[in-house]
Amino acid sequence: MYDLIAKNKRKSWLVFFGMGLLLLVLGGVIGFWIEPSENGIIMGIIIATIVWGVQTLVALLGGAKVVMAGMNAHPITPQDDAVLYNIIEELSLSTGLPMPKIYLIDTNALNAFAAGTKPSQSVVAITRGLRDRLNRQEIQAVMAHEMSHIYNRDVLYMTFASVMLCTIVIISQLAMRSFVFGGGRKSNNKGGGNGAAQLILVAAVVLLAVLAPIFAQLFYFSLSRKREYLADTMAVNFTRDPNSLADALAKISGDHQVFDPGKMAAAMCISKPKLKEDKESPFSTHPPIQKRIAILRAMSMGTDYQSYRTAYAQVMGKDDLPKGK
Repeated sequence: MYDLIAKNKRKSWLVFFGMGLLLLVLGGVIGFWIEPSENGIIMGIIIATIVWGVQTLVALLGGAKVVMAGMNAHPITPQDDAVLYNIIEELSLSTGLPMPKIYLIDTNALNAFAAGTKPSQSVVAITRGLRDRLNRQEIQAVMAHEMSHIYNRDVLYMTFASVMLCTIVIISQLAMRSFVFGGGRKSNNKGGGNGAAQLILVAAVVLLAVLAPIFAQLFYFSLSRKREYLADTMAVNFTRDPNSLADALAKISGDHQVFDPGKMAAAMCISKPKLKEDKESPFSTHPPIQKRIAILRAMSMGTDYQSYRTAYAQVMGKDDLPKGK
């Protein structure tokens, strides 16, 4: 399992490198569009890096507060909910993680998530609807899933990836607005009358501004989907109870309440949040919940990762999960 987590971290850094390269290329091309020279490219890269750096700093300093801001959530103490608090306390001891802060989100939707850039500053949150619908074993299974995200440092990677994705989207939107309202007049004045070159440059800027957010989202979602499978198997490894997690997911799958925790938290939810424009999409942050349930139901040979891989291959018809020791 530890070997698997290490491989997952290496993959995350490769994805970050890809997103970072995309961000720098986008900044450089837009800089060249505004100022067609080497200085323009450098300035564009610097500005893109500064925007990303500022957002990253805000995420680091604010931590989980950034995610919880704007949500109707309040912290839970032992006096508020002794059962929930004891469940998290037990999981904290069994995983060796610091006790996270616990939040209850006042909505009837069925969901839960974890947030925080490091274990000592992490939070776990559960909606009131899910807290009321699940029994103790199911709540333990769901919270074990969320604690797995903290244990695997998923919340750290997904926070940084979300910030980088947000930066790419912001810069792309600024580029498109600059093109529409500014018309590239400064660039045209220094283009030396080369109309063909100007046309190619305009096409390159527009194409990159449109495609960069799409590619960035593909990078982002590639981080998210396999992490859900890993969090499921680690939750089972912690609790030795795959059926309770399957039962909880089955209840969640029938939920149709609208719940929008924000882009940063959505990837860390136990299930894809139901949004107003809830449609199936190839850009989903989560794998199909019915497949996850079927895999958990098929775990008759044990509760370790190899047993999960066997069940996964049986249900999915393929064995593309990473091998782990």
